[in-house]
Amino acid sequence: MKYIGLVTVIVLSLGCTNTASSSHNPEIMADLASQLKDVAAAVDGTLKFNANTFNDPQALLMAAINNDASKIAPFKGYQLKIETQANNAVLLLCKDEVILIEDAGCTAQSDVQHWQSKQKQACQLTINTTEICKP
Repeated sequence: MKYIGLVTVIVLSLGCTNTASSSHNPEIMADLASQLKDVAAAVDGTLKFNANTFNDPQALLMAAINNDASKIAPFKGYQLKIETQANNAVLLLCKDEVILIEDAGCTAQSDVQHWQSKQKQACQLTINTTEICKP
């Protein structure tokens, strides 16, 4: 009888922990990853093959999507960052400065699903494009 309170606290704690770790709906995240992959490929292609030089990541993004804001509308409420390494572009999708998805535009698949990790990571580049982007 004296352990009922302790058991109740443990059960409630586990319930809260489980809720916090599953805050990202896998279906929604898979859809975002797919759309991010497409935008990342467009950004990477623009970086490599456009005659203009882009010093502003936002200008690069808008040129890549032909100023069609509907292509980045699914990422509303998230932070969308563009990083470049050498001549490769990587897009980071973050929420509250925590990285969720990372995609190098040079690859055909969505590269890193950080949201599935138990450890939160800062919204920073983790991919080394010299290793994954083959000429």
